[in-house]
Amino acid sequence: MSGNKGVMSLLVIVVLATVYGICSAKTVIVGDNTGWTVPSSASFYPNWASQQNLQVGDVLVFNFPATAHTVAEVSKANYDSCTTTTTVGPVLTTPPANVTLTAAGSHYFLCTIPTHCGFNQKLAVSVSAATTSTPTPTPTAAPKKSPTTSPAQSPSPVSSTATPPTPSVSTAPISPVGMGPSASFPMGPTAGGSSASGAKSAPPPAHNFAAVTGVSILSFLSVIVASAVLF
Repeated sequence: MSGNKGVMSLLVIVVLATVYGICSAKTVIVGDNTGWTVPSSASFYPNWASQQNLQVGDVLVFNFPATAHTVAEVSKANYDSCTTTTTVGPVLTTPPANVTLTAAGSHYFLCTIPTHCGFNQKLAVSVSAATTSTPTPTPTAAPKKSPTTSPAQSPSPVSSTATPPTPSVSTAPISPVGMGPSASFPMGPTAGGSSASGAKSAPPPAHNFAAVTGVSILSFLSVIVASAVLF
């Protein structure tokens, strides 16, 4: 089965090459508008040939009036010497004369009518091999896969283990209402007007209410406020 496929592929390539060669072949008119005739100068046909790009399969067309000229392919030696008795192929006498170039290399043509070749009615052309190339399929690139992105993981909440601060409780002693921290009741003078140490104490100033009465002003005000609330 694989052998049959190989044969079929070879046949397809041969057919494609043949069709390509036929389609790429071109027809070239020798001398363009001047055609095939005795030229006005010896350089006319050499200059024309130098401007051509001939390949195998191309067709040369020789245009000339009937019975006025002929076309024959000859060897290089006969071309140089204008020898018309020996030709490579048949002598073409009917216009237009079409010559298919079947081989690469140099080809030489001349008119077999006497004296015409001596007056430079001859042509030398160079033919290159036909370039037959079968189109190759262009490889199709595989579609690129888009990169898969995994969803970003959200950070787990951090549990707070901090213990709220415990309010500090003041242990300072609370003074009784109306009693300041520095309030004190002075000891009265001992009998005989002497202190416990036996020394006489100086009399309190007349303007010091607490010293005279033995009651602080703050305690006095607390008693007044408490009486007002009760009544």
